Amino acid sequence: MPQLVKKIIQYRELQNDVYSRLVWELDKPVLYQYAVGEPLKYLVPIDAKLQTDKTEIYKEPLFNKKNHTKIIDSIGQYGLIHIQLLPNTFLKAIFVEPDSVTIDLLLGNKQTLIYEFYNTSPAKTTVITATRTDDAENIYSKIKTNPDDLEYRQYFIRKTLKKADYSKLDEPKATFPEIMTAEQVASYLQLSISTVRNKTSSRELPSIKVAGSTRYLKSVIDGLFKKKKN
Repeated sequence: MPQLVKKIIQYRELQNDVYSRLVWELDKPVLYQYAVGEPLKYLVPIDAKLQTDKTEIYKEPLFNKKNHTKIIDSIGQYGLIHIQLLPNTFLKAIFVEPDSVTIDLLLGNKQTLIYEFYNTSPAKTTVITATRTDDAENIYSKIKTNPDDLEYRQYFIRKTLKKADYSKLDEPKATFPEIMTAEQVASYLQLSISTVRNKTSSRELPSIKVAGSTRYLKSVIDGLFKKKKN
């Protein structure tokens, strides 16, 4: 949903031992919403100005040898912190202060996850303590399959947040549209994307063309597997 934004600080892991810190600011808060799946150039409002004097590349790891990091930044009210991880990794534990900070999970390029921390409180300083690990759950692909499903994204955040009032969560069922991409079919059938493409090439998996792109009808796939069961 749209939110007021005044300042954005982006941390990007460029390599294991190199990361950047970019600072964007606006003259006044603006109402803004970034939709999951949009090009990354829209990750900040168009009127935001890059503060080059506050932007820097650090030739050191963002996470230590135990994959822990602690970020303390002054973003103020309506400020955002983005943490873009290395490909195929995710945050398995997150602790954030103040408690009113909200978190969302966005998609970067090449299997990278971006964690967004949004401060609505008057508190000037936001503290993020996090632990990174390999994305064995394939969270990136799951979110890419359901980019508009906020509940699904929040599930992966809530299970990593360290709060006393959070009990064990059950993973919500993913929802699939009638017209699916190859990635969505792979998740729906629990197959690899290469298997889906191979079955498409051999015409074992029926497909259609939509604006020149290969798509699949969920009802046709459901009917195909019902026939196999009978």
